[in-house]
Amino acid sequence: MKVSYKTIIIKIGTNTLSDITKGINTNVVEELTEVIAKLKKSGHKVLLVTSGAVALGVKKLNLKEKPKTISKKQACASIGQALLMQVYEKYFSKHEIPIAQILLTREGFVQRETYINARETILELLDLDVLPIINENDTVASEEIRFGDNDMLSAMVADLISVDRLIILTDEKGLYDSNPKTNKNAKLIPVVEKITPQIEKMAAGTGSEFSSGGMISKIHAAKLATNVGIKTHIIYGKEPELILEILNDKEIGTTFLPSTNKIDKRKSWIAHTLVSNGKVYVDSGAQKALVNNGKSLLPAGVKKISGSFDRGSAIEICLLNSNKPFAKGITNYSNLDIEKIMGLKSSIIEKTLGYTYGETIIHRDDLVIVK
Repeated sequence: MKVSYKTIIIKIGTNTLSDITKGINTNVVEELTEVIAKLKKSGHKVLLVTSGAVALGVKKLNLKEKPKTISKKQACASIGQALLMQVYEKYFSKHEIPIAQILLTREGFVQRETYINARETILELLDLDVLPIINENDTVASEEIRFGDNDMLSAMVADLISVDRLIILTDEKGLYDSNPKTNKNAKLIPVVEKITPQIEKMAAGTGSEFSSGGMISKIHAAKLATNVGIKTHIIYGKEPELILEILNDKEIGTTFLPSTNKIDKRKSWIAHTLVSNGKVYVDSGAQKALVNNGKSLLPAGVKKISGSFDRGSAIEICLLNSNKPFAKGITNYSNLDIEKIMGLKSSIIEKTLGYTYGETIIHRDDLVIVK
């Protein structure tokens, strides 16, 4: 198998994963874990976004239908989530793959500190060769802020850590030009270059009784992902081996092409959208390392700071004795932290502060050179 794409998010939906009468589909889980094991063995970093907790809770409680009230849905989710993780632990442990549960809500993506913590936790887990298993925190999420069968959650996480591919597993073979359940002549659309209103109209419809997405929510997720430069696929989820064929460039399901380069998109967002909250001033050696060598900003190169800013803020970088910024980025440390560690080696950040958010003040992935 080719190793062309390093970080992949796989999203599996309720209908693919579980059945209201039989519970979780262990055959699909077993095949999916085998595929992920192959991906990790060949050098990929993988994240799994999973639905199914509510349906499993419903099954456990022997309810005949999906609850209508938010509180009962949340109760089912809290029961089902534990069952879901037990199943994943059972199958991934066979491949000696450690797993970690991450529960997110939409609110976490707009709260700066939570957003940064989620990003850094996920990246750290990937560095530790752990498989993050991500689900919506249904036990606390209100109906108004839900992701929709985790389709949008998978796209937002894809953007959060700038993955290379998003693969959405569903109970259809991809996007059709009409509803294949009611039109036997419906045709599969293999490639979508741009998600237009016409494409969204093709996908309009609702999910099944126990899913909360449907094809339209998957199209919305694909739109978000492709807009930030992430190639996205929608494929038939009960044959997880198809994932390997996709990564070997075979035409499977529906592929949504990115509308921009993901790195350029992020850099543009940092340069032109984020408002700067302060400045750091560096020596000529640090400037050369950033501008000419594409390095990260380390504490050792910082000589002075100005402004009051928090961790996760956008700040400008200037050459010492100049107020004209030559770079801009997202800082891993507040101004109060930088005052204590500037000029020091990265190896003693933790000793100095009592904690560390990493060796860099601004990582090269969060830094852009400005003209």
